[in-house]
Amino acid sequence: MSLLEFWYIAAESRALQQRPLASVILGETVVLFRDGEGRIGALEDRCAHRNAPLSAGRVANGFIECPYHGWTYDGQGSCVHIPSLGECSGEAVKLPRHPVRSYPVQEQDGYVWVYLGADVPTTVPFKFPHAGEPRWSTFRMQTRFQTDVEACLENFLDCPHTAYVHKGWFRSHDARQLKAYVRTRGGVAEAEFENEPVSKSVITRFFYPRGRKPRHTDRFLMPSISRVDYEFGADHHFIISSACTPVGDWETQVYTVVTFCYGQIAPLIRLVFEPMARRILRQDVDILTLHGQQMRRWGGPRYAHVETDLLGIEIQRMRRRCERGEAPQQQEVERAVIMRF
Repeated sequence: MSLLEFWYIAAESRALQQRPLASVILGETVVLFRDGEGRIGALEDRCAHRNAPLSAGRVANGFIECPYHGWTYDGQGSCVHIPSLGECSGEAVKLPRHPVRSYPVQEQDGYVWVYLGADVPTTVPFKFPHAGEPRWSTFRMQTRFQTDVEACLENFLDCPHTAYVHKGWFRSHDARQLKAYVRTRGGVAEAEFENEPVSKSVITRFFYPRGRKPRHTDRFLMPSISRVDYEFGADHHFIISSACTPVGDWETQVYTVVTFCYGQIAPLIRLVFEPMARRILRQDVDILTLHGQQMRRWGGPRYAHVETDLLGIEIQRMRRRCERGEAPQQQEVERAVIMRF
Protein backbone atom coordinates (compact mmCIF):
# COMPACT_ATOMS: atom_id res chain seq x y z
CA MET A 1 0.00 0.00 0.00
CA SER A 2 0.90 3.66 -0.24
CA LEU A 3 -0.64 6.81 1.23
CA LEU A 4 -2.44 7.31 -2.10
CA GLU A 5 -4.48 4.15 -1.54
CA PHE A 6 -6.94 5.70 0.89
CA TRP A 7 -10.02 7.90 0.73
CA TYR A 8 -9.59 11.63 1.44
CA ILE A 9 -12.17 14.39 1.75
CA ALA A 10 -11.93 16.73 -1.24
CA ALA A 11 -14.76 19.10 -0.30
CA GLU A 12 -17.99 19.54 1.57
CA SER A 13 -20.99 18.42 -0.49
CA ARG A 14 -22.67 21.80 -0.13
CA ALA A 15 -19.66 23.53 -1.71
CA LEU A 16 -20.22 21.67 -5.00
CA GLN A 17 -23.12 23.33 -6.80
CA GLN A 18 -23.33 24.51 -10.43
CA ARG A 19 -19.68 25.37 -10.97
CA PRO A 20 -16.67 23.02 -10.99
CA LEU A 21 -14.53 23.00 -7.88
CA ALA A 22 -10.77 22.42 -7.56
CA SER A 23 -9.29 20.54 -4.61
CA VAL A 24 -5.66 19.67 -3.87
CA ILE A 25 -4.89 16.31 -2.22
CA LEU A 26 -1.33 15.16 -1.59
CA GLY A 27 -0.15 17.70 -4.15
CA GLU A 28 -2.53 16.49 -6.87
CA THR A 29 -5.18 18.92 -8.12
CA VAL A 30 -8.58 17.32 -8.71
CA VAL A 31 -11.60 19.00 -10.27
CA LEU A 32 -15.06 18.04 -9.02
CA PHE A 33 -18.36 18.61 -10.79
CA ARG A 34 -21.92 17.30 -10.85
CA ASP A 35 -23.48 15.85 -13.98
CA GLY A 36 -27.07 16.41 -15.05
CA GLU A 37 -28.35 13.90 -12.48
CA GLY A 38 -26.31 15.27 -9.58
CA ARG A 39 -23.67 12.54 -9.67
CA ILE A 40 -20.13 13.70 -8.96
CA GLY A 41 -17.20 13.33 -11.32
CA ALA A 42 -13.61 13.72 -10.09
CA LEU A 43 -10.95 14.32 -12.76
CA GLU A 44 -7.38 15.53 -12.87
CA ASP A 45 -7.64 19.28 -13.23
CA ARG A 46 -6.21 19.69 -16.70
CA CYS A 47 -7.44 19.52 -20.26
CA ALA A 48 -5.62 16.94 -22.40
CA HIS A 49 -5.32 19.50 -25.21
CA ARG A 50 -3.23 22.35 -23.73
CA ASN A 51 -3.37 21.60 -19.98
CA ALA A 52 -5.69 24.49 -19.12
CA PRO A 53 -7.38 23.98 -15.71
CA LEU A 54 -10.82 22.44 -16.14
CA SER A 55 -11.83 23.99 -12.82
CA ALA A 56 -11.71 27.39 -14.54
CA GLY A 57 -14.28 26.22 -17.07
CA ARG A 58 -17.98 25.51 -16.69
CA VAL A 59 -20.45 22.65 -16.42
CA ALA A 60 -22.73 22.43 -19.45
CA ASN A 61 -25.39 19.75 -19.99
CA GLY A 62 -23.81 17.57 -17.31
CA PHE A 63 -20.28 17.73 -18.78
CA ILE A 64 -17.26 19.84 -17.86
CA GLU A 65 -16.00 22.23 -20.52
CA CYS A 66 -12.44 23.56 -20.79
CA PRO A 67 -12.27 27.39 -20.80
CA TYR A 68 -9.50 27.48 -23.46
CA HIS A 69 -10.83 25.62 -26.52
CA GLY A 70 -14.06 24.11 -25.25
CA TRP A 71 -12.98 20.49 -25.09
CA THR A 72 -15.60 18.70 -23.04
CA TYR A 73 -15.36 15.69 -20.70
CA ASP A 74 -17.74 13.35 -18.93
CA GLY A 75 -17.44 12.09 -15.37
CA GLN A 76 -15.20 9.19 -16.46
CA GLY A 77 -12.69 11.55 -18.07
CA SER A 78 -13.63 10.71 -21.68
CA CYS A 79 -13.52 13.54 -24.19
CA VAL A 80 -17.03 13.82 -25.63
CA HIS A 81 -16.79 17.04 -27.66
CA ILE A 82 -14.07 18.96 -29.52
CA PRO A 83 -15.72 22.07 -31.02
CA SER A 84 -13.07 22.62 -33.70
CA LEU A 85 -13.85 19.18 -35.16
CA GLY A 86 -17.55 19.95 -35.61
CA GLU A 87 -20.79 20.54 -33.79
CA CYS A 88 -21.61 16.91 -33.06
CA SER A 89 -20.95 15.60 -29.56
CA GLY A 90 -21.24 12.35 -27.64
CA GLU A 91 -20.14 8.90 -28.73
CA ALA A 92 -19.36 9.97 -32.30
CA VAL A 93 -16.35 12.02 -31.20
CA LYS A 94 -15.38 10.21 -27.98
CA LEU A 95 -11.64 9.88 -28.44
CA PRO A 96 -9.92 7.25 -26.28
CA ARG A 97 -6.54 8.79 -27.08
CA HIS A 98 -7.44 12.07 -25.38
CA PRO A 99 -8.90 11.23 -21.96
CA VAL A 100 -7.98 12.74 -18.63
CA ARG A 101 -7.63 10.66 -15.49
CA SER A 102 -10.74 10.10 -13.41
CA TYR A 103 -10.79 9.14 -9.74
CA PRO A 104 -13.22 7.03 -7.70
CA VAL A 105 -15.49 9.36 -5.76
CA GLN A 106 -18.13 8.88 -3.05
CA GLU A 107 -20.48 11.31 -1.37
CA GLN A 108 -21.05 10.45 2.29
CA ASP A 109 -21.91 12.27 5.53
CA GLY A 110 -22.07 15.59 3.69
CA TYR A 111 -18.57 15.26 2.20
CA VAL A 112 -17.07 14.36 -1.16
CA TRP A 113 -14.40 11.65 -0.78
CA VAL A 114 -11.82 10.91 -3.49
CA TYR A 115 -9.51 7.91 -3.88
CA LEU A 116 -6.15 8.63 -5.52
CA GLY A 117 -4.82 5.08 -5.76
CA ALA A 118 -4.08 3.44 -9.10
CA ASP A 119 -6.24 0.37 -8.45
CA VAL A 120 -9.94 -0.05 -7.74
CA PRO A 121 -10.54 0.75 -4.05
CA THR A 122 -11.32 -2.19 -1.79
CA THR A 123 -12.31 0.02 1.16
CA VAL A 124 -14.96 2.64 1.85
CA PRO A 125 -14.58 6.16 3.30
CA PHE A 126 -14.49 6.71 7.06
CA LYS A 127 -17.96 6.91 8.59
CA PHE A 128 -18.28 9.76 11.07
CA PRO A 129 -19.73 8.13 14.21
CA HIS A 130 -23.39 8.92 15.00
CA ALA A 131 -23.55 11.87 12.58
CA GLY A 132 -27.21 12.61 11.88
CA GLU A 133 -28.52 9.85 14.15
CA PRO A 134 -31.51 10.34 16.49
CA ARG A 135 -30.57 11.58 19.98
CA TRP A 136 -27.24 12.87 18.68
CA SER A 137 -26.43 16.50 17.91
CA THR A 138 -23.85 17.42 15.28
CA PHE A 139 -21.86 20.43 14.19
CA ARG A 140 -19.00 20.71 11.73
CA MET A 141 -15.82 22.76 11.38
CA GLN A 142 -13.46 23.18 8.44
CA THR A 143 -9.96 24.50 9.13
CA ARG A 144 -6.79 25.06 7.12
CA PHE A 145 -3.53 24.40 9.01
CA GLN A 146 -0.15 25.63 7.81
CA THR A 147 1.76 22.53 8.83
CA ASP A 148 2.01 18.88 7.88
CA VAL A 149 -0.72 16.32 8.37
CA GLU A 150 1.16 14.32 11.01
CA ALA A 151 1.57 17.38 13.22
CA CYS A 152 -2.18 17.99 12.98
CA LEU A 153 -3.04 14.40 13.85
CA GLU A 154 -0.71 14.30 16.84
CA ASN A 155 -2.03 17.64 18.09
CA PHE A 156 -5.65 16.46 18.01
CA LEU A 157 -4.71 13.34 20.00
CA ASP A 158 -2.15 14.83 22.37
CA CYS A 159 -3.16 15.58 25.97
CA PRO A 160 -0.08 17.25 27.52
CA HIS A 161 -0.25 20.28 25.23
CA THR A 162 -3.78 21.13 26.37
CA ALA A 163 -2.55 22.35 29.78
CA TYR A 164 -0.47 24.98 27.99
CA VAL A 165 -2.05 25.85 24.64
CA HIS A 166 -5.61 25.64 26.04
CA LYS A 167 -4.83 26.49 29.67
CA GLY A 168 -8.03 27.12 31.63
CA TRP A 169 -10.24 26.36 28.65
CA PHE A 170 -9.79 22.64 28.14
CA ARG A 171 -7.46 21.47 30.87
CA SER A 172 -5.14 22.89 33.51
CA HIS A 173 -1.78 21.55 34.59
CA ASP A 174 -2.37 18.66 37.00
CA ALA A 175 0.41 16.83 38.83
CA ARG A 176 -1.75 13.81 39.66
CA GLN A 177 -0.58 10.58 38.12
CA LEU A 178 -2.59 8.49 35.65
CA LYS A 179 -1.99 5.51 33.41
CA ALA A 180 -2.49 5.34 29.65
CA TYR A 181 -2.78 2.10 27.71
CA VAL A 182 -1.58 2.40 24.11
CA ARG A 183 -2.72 -0.32 21.71
CA THR A 184 -1.89 -0.74 18.04
CA ARG A 185 -3.22 -3.22 15.53
CA GLY A 186 -3.71 -3.04 11.80
CA GLY A 187 -4.31 0.55 10.81
CA VAL A 188 -5.49 1.73 14.24
CA ALA A 189 -3.63 3.13 17.25
CA GLU A 190 -5.56 3.82 20.45
CA ALA A 191 -4.82 5.39 23.84
CA GLU A 192 -7.20 4.72 26.73
CA PHE A 193 -6.75 6.59 30.00
CA GLU A 194 -7.24 5.09 33.46
CA ASN A 195 -8.16 7.25 36.49
CA GLU A 196 -7.92 10.45 34.50
CA PRO A 197 -8.04 13.40 36.94
CA VAL A 198 -10.66 16.07 36.31
CA SER A 199 -8.91 19.43 36.47
CA LYS A 200 -10.67 22.77 36.68
CA SER A 201 -11.44 24.32 33.30
CA VAL A 202 -14.27 25.93 31.37
CA ILE A 203 -15.01 22.65 29.56
CA THR A 204 -15.21 20.54 32.74
CA ARG A 205 -17.33 23.16 34.48
CA PHE A 206 -19.95 23.37 31.72
CA PHE A 207 -20.02 19.89 30.18
CA TYR A 208 -18.85 17.25 32.65
CA PRO A 209 -21.85 15.74 34.50
CA ARG A 210 -21.39 16.03 38.24
CA GLY A 211 -20.22 12.92 40.02
CA ARG A 212 -19.15 11.12 36.83
CA LYS A 213 -15.65 10.48 35.63
CA PRO A 214 -15.03 10.33 31.91
CA ARG A 215 -14.01 7.29 29.95
CA HIS A 216 -11.52 8.98 27.63
CA THR A 217 -10.19 7.30 24.49
CA ASP A 218 -8.07 8.77 21.68
CA ARG A 219 -7.76 6.96 18.34
CA PHE A 220 -5.76 7.30 15.16
CA LEU A 221 -7.03 5.55 12.03
CA MET A 222 -4.84 5.27 8.95
CA PRO A 223 -4.01 7.31 7.07
CA SER A 224 -5.25 10.60 8.56
CA ILE A 225 -8.27 10.27 10.86
CA SER A 226 -8.39 11.22 14.53
CA ARG A 227 -11.20 10.41 16.95
CA VAL A 228 -11.54 11.56 20.56
CA ASP A 229 -14.24 10.14 22.87
CA TYR A 230 -15.36 11.41 26.27
CA GLU A 231 -18.06 9.11 27.59
CA PHE A 232 -19.96 9.56 30.85
CA GLY A 233 -22.43 6.72 30.35
CA ALA A 234 -24.88 5.96 27.56
CA ASP A 235 -26.69 9.30 27.87
CA HIS A 236 -23.67 11.65 27.90
CA HIS A 237 -21.07 11.16 25.21
CA PHE A 238 -18.89 13.57 23.20
CA ILE A 239 -17.03 12.51 20.02
CA ILE A 240 -14.68 14.76 18.06
CA SER A 241 -13.62 13.23 14.72
CA SER A 242 -11.29 14.94 12.26
CA ALA A 243 -10.47 13.84 8.72
CA CYS A 244 -7.19 15.44 7.65
CA THR A 245 -6.57 15.97 3.94
CA PRO A 246 -2.90 16.69 3.19
CA VAL A 247 -2.84 19.49 0.63
CA GLY A 248 0.95 19.63 0.38
CA ASP A 249 4.02 19.09 2.52
CA TRP A 250 3.18 21.96 4.88
CA GLU A 251 -0.54 22.51 4.43
CA THR A 252 -3.46 20.44 5.72
CA GLN A 253 -7.21 20.83 5.33
CA VAL A 254 -9.09 19.45 8.33
CA TYR A 255 -12.77 18.51 8.37
CA THR A 256 -14.03 18.09 11.94
CA VAL A 257 -17.37 16.59 12.95
CA VAL A 258 -18.46 16.93 16.58
CA THR A 259 -21.26 14.60 17.66
CA PHE A 260 -22.68 14.40 21.15
CA CYS A 261 -25.67 13.21 23.13
CA TYR A 262 -26.69 15.09 26.25
CA GLY A 263 -30.34 14.39 26.78
CA GLN A 264 -33.07 16.99 26.32
CA ILE A 265 -30.80 19.97 26.90
CA ALA A 266 -28.50 19.08 23.98
CA PRO A 267 -29.63 22.14 21.93
CA LEU A 268 -28.66 24.41 24.82
CA ILE A 269 -25.34 22.60 25.22
CA ARG A 270 -24.57 23.22 21.57
CA LEU A 271 -25.13 26.98 21.95
CA VAL A 272 -22.21 27.06 24.37
CA PHE A 273 -20.13 24.12 23.16
CA GLU A 274 -19.78 25.08 19.49
CA PRO A 275 -18.26 28.56 19.98
CA MET A 276 -15.94 27.17 22.67
CA ALA A 277 -14.81 24.37 20.34
CA ARG A 278 -14.09 26.90 17.60
CA ARG A 279 -12.05 29.05 19.98
CA ILE A 280 -10.02 26.07 21.19
CA LEU A 281 -9.41 24.99 17.58
CA ARG A 282 -8.20 28.50 16.79
CA GLN A 283 -5.58 28.12 19.51
CA ASP A 284 -4.40 24.91 17.82
CA VAL A 285 -4.20 26.77 14.50
CA ASP A 286 -1.95 29.39 16.09
CA ILE A 287 0.49 26.94 17.70
CA LEU A 288 0.64 24.72 14.61
CA THR A 289 1.33 27.76 12.41
CA LEU A 290 4.41 28.37 14.55
CA HIS A 291 5.25 24.65 14.27
CA GLY A 292 5.02 24.77 10.48
CA GLN A 293 7.23 27.84 10.31
CA GLN A 294 9.86 26.06 12.40
CA MET A 295 9.72 22.92 10.28
CA ARG A 296 10.26 24.89 7.10
CA ARG A 297 13.06 26.90 8.72
CA TRP A 298 14.91 23.79 9.88
CA GLY A 299 14.27 21.71 6.76
CA GLY A 300 11.80 19.28 8.35
CA PRO A 301 11.12 17.66 11.71
CA ARG A 302 13.85 17.43 14.32
CA TYR A 303 11.93 15.63 17.02
CA ALA A 304 12.92 14.24 20.40
CA HIS A 305 10.49 11.52 21.51
CA VAL A 306 9.55 10.49 25.03
CA GLU A 307 7.19 7.72 26.12
CA THR A 308 4.38 10.19 26.93
CA ASP A 309 4.19 11.14 23.24
CA LEU A 310 1.58 8.42 23.13
CA LEU A 311 0.08 8.41 19.66
CA GLY A 312 2.48 10.75 17.88
CA ILE A 313 5.08 7.99 17.89
CA GLU A 314 2.56 5.48 16.51
CA ILE A 315 1.26 7.87 13.83
CA GLN A 316 4.74 8.35 12.42
CA ARG A 317 5.64 4.66 12.65
CA MET A 318 2.45 3.48 10.90
CA ARG A 319 2.64 6.07 8.14
CA ARG A 320 6.34 5.35 7.46
CA ARG A 321 5.47 1.67 7.20
CA CYS A 322 2.79 2.49 4.62
CA GLU A 323 5.16 4.71 2.64
CA ARG A 324 7.56 1.78 2.37
CA GLY A 325 4.76 -0.36 0.97
CA GLU A 326 4.62 -2.63 4.01
CA ALA A 327 1.38 -4.17 5.27
CA PRO A 328 0.02 -2.95 8.62
CA GLN A 329 1.10 -4.89 11.69
CA GLN A 330 -1.74 -7.29 12.50
CA GLN A 331 -0.68 -8.54 15.92
CA GLU A 332 -2.00 -6.31 18.69
CA VAL A 333 0.70 -4.60 20.75
CA GLU A 334 -0.02 -2.89 24.06
CA ARG A 335 2.10 -0.76 26.32
CA ALA A 336 1.28 1.08 29.55
CA VAL A 337 2.59 4.57 30.24
CA ILE A 338 2.55 6.50 33.52
CA MET A 339 2.07 10.20 32.88
CA ARG A 340 0.67 13.50 34.14
CA PHE A 341 -1.30 16.25 32.46
